[in-house]
Amino acid sequence: MKFDGVRRQLTEVYERAVRAGVSVRQNFPSINDGVSIGNLSSAIALKNLPYPVIYNELDKNDQYHLKLADGALLVFQYTFDQRELIAKHRLGYFPSPMLPSVEEAPELYARDELYGDILLDRIVRFPIRFDYDPQTYVPSWHSHSHVTLGQFENCRIPASHPVSPYAFFLFVMRNFYFRMYRRHQNLLDRKVPRCDSNECLTDFERRLTRIHVVN
Repeated sequence: MKFDGVRRQLTEVYERAVRAGVSVRQNFPSINDGVSIGNLSSAIALKNLPYPVIYNELDKNDQYHLKLADGALLVFQYTFDQRELIAKHRLGYFPSPMLPSVEEAPELYARDELYGDILLDRIVRFPIRFDYDPQTYVPSWHSHSHVTLGQFENCRIPASHPVSPYAFFLFVMRNFYFRMYRRHQNLLDRKVPRCDSNECLTDFERRLTRIHVVN
């Protein structure tokens, strides 16, 4: 996975999120040529704090890249080595612990045919992170690429590859905003610039329940 591919994919993700009306506010990722994309000081997301506190800090300090109609925040952070190859990433989906009011987000309630699956009372909202960081690899315990659900300290589900911006965005849309995804499927499913990456699973991790990433 290379710097230019990630940059080009992110541009496509932003364009499609805005055109589909998925995003209501955008902070385009900062770009340090060949070195990093989307560098946020979002260490608050990793602290041992109640999730509503973490979410509110991210929101009020604009420590996100896309804000969705229901208040959910998306974060795209990538770092590259001297060859402009992926060195690490952190991709975050931080749903709002409480839905915004009608006054704050009238479109959310006015377009029930698109947002009905978000508004269900039974939904429990929790953060999801996709992390890739070979420098912190620990055999059998801390995979090169992994997924963390909620705030469980030792939840690191092995993932087969680093995750591209488009793969992450489509994962969120298909699984948590399905009605919106189906409405705009022709737009959201269009081909994007390639962002290939090498598999990073160990033999041990291939014997575990894991996530196979398709970039």
